[in-house]
Amino acid sequence: MSYWSLYFLAKVGLHYSEKIALQWGWNLLLAAWLVWPLQSVAWRRARLALALPAAVVLYYRESFLPTPERVLSQLGALKGFSAEYMLELLQRVVKPTDVAAVVAVLLLYSALSKRIRFSTIAILAIASVPAVALWQSDGGRVAGVAVAPAASAGAAGAAVPLQVATDPDSQLKAFYAAESQRKLVMSAGGQTPPFDLLVLNVCSLSWDDMEFVGMKDHPLMQRFDAVFTQFNTASSYSGPSMVRLMHGTCGQVPQKVMYGDLEPQCYSFPSLEKIGYRTAGLLNHDGSFEGYGKKVEKFGGLTGKIYDSSKAPVLMQAFDGVPIYGDRALLSQWWKDRLSKGDQPVALFYNTISLHDGNRVPGYTSRSSLDTFKPRLAQLLADFDRFLTELESTGRPVVVMLVPEDGAALRGDKIQISGMREIPGPRITLVPAAIKIIGGKQPASSQGPVLVDQPISYFGMFTLINDLLMNSPYAAAAKPLSERVKGLPTTALVSENEDVVVMGTQAQGYQLRSGNGAWVPYRQ
Repeated sequence: MSYWSLYFLAKVGLHYSEKIALQWGWNLLLAAWLVWPLQSVAWRRARLALALPAAVVLYYRESFLPTPERVLSQLGALKGFSAEYMLELLQRVVKPTDVAAVVAVLLLYSALSKRIRFSTIAILAIASVPAVALWQSDGGRVAGVAVAPAASAGAAGAAVPLQVATDPDSQLKAFYAAESQRKLVMSAGGQTPPFDLLVLNVCSLSWDDMEFVGMKDHPLMQRFDAVFTQFNTASSYSGPSMVRLMHGTCGQVPQKVMYGDLEPQCYSFPSLEKIGYRTAGLLNHDGSFEGYGKKVEKFGGLTGKIYDSSKAPVLMQAFDGVPIYGDRALLSQWWKDRLSKGDQPVALFYNTISLHDGNRVPGYTSRSSLDTFKPRLAQLLADFDRFLTELESTGRPVVVMLVPEDGAALRGDKIQISGMREIPGPRITLVPAAIKIIGGKQPASSQGPVLVDQPISYFGMFTLINDLLMNSPYAAAAKPLSERVKGLPTTALVSENEDVVVMGTQAQGYQLRSGNGAWVPYRQ
């Protein structure tokens, strides 16, 4: 088989390192076809002409790369990337060390192939895959998948308990069936909402990102009253995460129906508007990429309510060349405007892309956005810290909800390069969500924020906001936040993108399904 043996051996190695899911039957068939003796040169050339595209297609199906349909659908977005950012991405994919390693392997293989029959070794290696799988499954018996039941938070958070399922498809179906029963009716108990609500939506920030750059214990997080260590955004891209936030008063829905018509009570900000809030949107960018601003208006019920940010100072340039405005300056500018417009409570959605991959920061010698992530994060957290101080100085009651939309994927994993977020794994979707109550009569705890280690979704966060509305934290005998978070509804980890689902299971850990393919273990 000549160099075909190297092709099969390399794929077996990638399989055992969990970077691809080898389809051993098709590989054995392809190998048998290639080793079958043919005397005619013309037939051998015809076989090669058919084998090459077949090998490419087979490898693509075995990899965790997006489906061709998904790739084609994203070509329009790629056109928006600057040339400098495209070069940066290319350098992450094609590294000089990797090229050197490939050349060395080819030279070594060429030298050894004259003495070793690699075709036999390649076939045996392929055959080892089902043998090892059978051994690992204890004689072919695959363990069932247990589904974690959803916790209840009274009538608002009640959910149909999930049952033990025998396969991931059944588990996923049961999960969405349970989530469809969750509906929250926002209410202020017939009174005027007792506080402003500011939602800080940060693009490209996960717990793993903060740990990777050594900033997981940043002092800003200690200023919050409650920190959620297992909050799952359920998506690794900005648009879907934003839409899920805007639909946070209902349970989680499948990605494919997320953009359809939902029940009116599922829209978070319109629900807040019905109970007395004046709603508004604020972006530290122009919202033009992939029509993000228009999506905020449409799915957030904020048409005509997005604040003009163009008067704030420009901090950096985005990956598509548009200006990014300074977070502290923009928030402060908006807050001063808000104070001038009366006492009606305001609910603000604020989105910042200061941490997005590909951003260019003036004054830095490195043109890699990975290198500038840590100083950009330090700047953002410092801006938020100063803004919280500004809010406190006014004495106005405000609840601040920090909810990042996804991670930056700084670390990457076995099957995704740094910055790639096609697979919504927990390193990307578990983000530092937090709540701070400003202007309350109860002193902040000297022991730091309440840590909530249960798996919480948008529905859980809005359940907490609703509890604060119904039972004001500013009352003389207000219930402590530590008691309020005990009964929040939990949500099992299920995350989706357009073509990929990642699901946490009790028996088999994280499971991954791409397109309509089979479920495979996802080990990061």
